[in-house]
Amino acid sequence: MVSNLPQPEPATAHPEPAIQRYATCPLCHTIDMSLSDDALAAGGGWRCTICGQRWDAPRLATVAAYAVWALERETVSRRDPAA
Repeated sequence: MVSNLPQPEPATAHPEPAIQRYATCPLCHTIDMSLSDDALAAGGGWRCTICGQRWDAPRLATVAAYAVWALERETVSRRDPAA
């Protein structure tokens, strides 16, 4: 009997390296090469060397949530000028 399930890919001799991402200031977009996204998720934080703002995972999540809210509000106001 032949299985219709997908078969796992054979292991390669040279697996693709993971891409290392670093923390980026949402205010001035400066990349902090001393703090990886993994370290940030583990509770790390940093002060931006350009604008001086202090950032950590909860503050970045708040900024991201606000950006989504602002975009949704702008989209609604473009559809309905009375909003």
